[in-house]
Amino acid sequence: MEKENLMSNSKKKFIFIASVVVITIVCIIYWIYTRNLVTTNDAHVDSHIYYVSPKVGGLIKAVYVNNFDHVKGGQLLVKIDPVDYKNQLKSLLHHYNATKDTRTSLKQEELFIQKSSLGQIGSLQQNIDAAYAQLESYKVNLNKAQLDLKRYQNLYKQNVISAIKLEIENQTYHAAKAAYESQQKTIQSLESQIASVSSYTYQVSKINEQIKSYENQLKSLKNQINIAQNNLQHTNIIAPTHGIVTQKSIEKGQYVQPGQTLLMLVPLNVAWVNANFKETQIHRIKIGDKATITIDAYPGVKFEGYVKDIDAGTGDKFSLLPPQNASGNYIKIVQRVPVRIDLLPYDYKKYPLRVGLNCEVEVHVK
Repeated sequence: MEKENLMSNSKKKFIFIASVVVITIVCIIYWIYTRNLVTTNDAHVDSHIYYVSPKVGGLIKAVYVNNFDHVKGGQLLVKIDPVDYKNQLKSLLHHYNATKDTRTSLKQEELFIQKSSLGQIGSLQQNIDAAYAQLESYKVNLNKAQLDLKRYQNLYKQNVISAIKLEIENQTYHAAKAAYESQQKTIQSLESQIASVSSYTYQVSKINEQIKSYENQLKSLKNQINIAQNNLQHTNIIAPTHGIVTQKSIEKGQYVQPGQTLLMLVPLNVAWVNANFKETQIHRIKIGDKATITIDAYPGVKFEGYVKDIDAGTGDKFSLLPPQNASGNYIKIVQRVPVRIDLLPYDYKKYPLRVGLNCEVEVHVK
């Protein structure tokens, strides 16, 4: 009996010692494993949220999507009635073409005046050159007639020739003089005509000013047409990326303003985790540290990632109403600093990460 009690006590003692050893080993292993881990369960999935809004206002003609619809980038989501924008573009194009036609007509008129004036000036100049040549001939005849008249006057005084002969020579002289003076008047007339034709230069300069004015109008109209074309194109509101439609707040027939949020689009193929660590933990975390994430929506599935960045301040400091600790009674509260965890490639089709899902994050610090 005593032997049995001794064996029972020895067995209990062994079990106790073994239990203590096992618990100690487990604690040591847990400490070794967790001493390089910084953990938090204050974390959630985040992603880009696209606020889809129009660049132009108008009545909604059609809505092609509903909440929870999966859409592709470039897919038509909403159409604004384009009638007003089409009419505006049509009016601008008509004005542009009319202005362009007017400018073309002025250019043709300018070219015609230039050709006409140049042709007339050239012809008149040729006539003037010929007239000056003829004038030289008349001048030679006049000089000869003048010398002959003086010689005949001397001969008449000497009674060598008759009065009739002197009269004939006098008529010859006056005829040569009349021809010379007439040719001078002809040259003056031709030169005045050239001066008159030269006045076309003023007309050309005025037409040039009009052409420049119309060209400036064309540039302005071209810019307006580009804006009108863009506005017409913007009546088709397309998806900026792949994703799921959410928060749709418009229906057909509703009037919308530029910049008004119509719906939101959240992609499922791009996600990261925002983990809020205590300020007493943040000194151990470095950018680039590896992280393991478990998401409540997918129990048993571990996602791998790394620390992408650490925020510049605590969450409270950037809240709508930041704390004012300088006034009233102060109660110290442990602050939390947001840390972005980027995920390594994963099967987003099998495990789509939706914005706001709760996570537990373990950062492997060095």
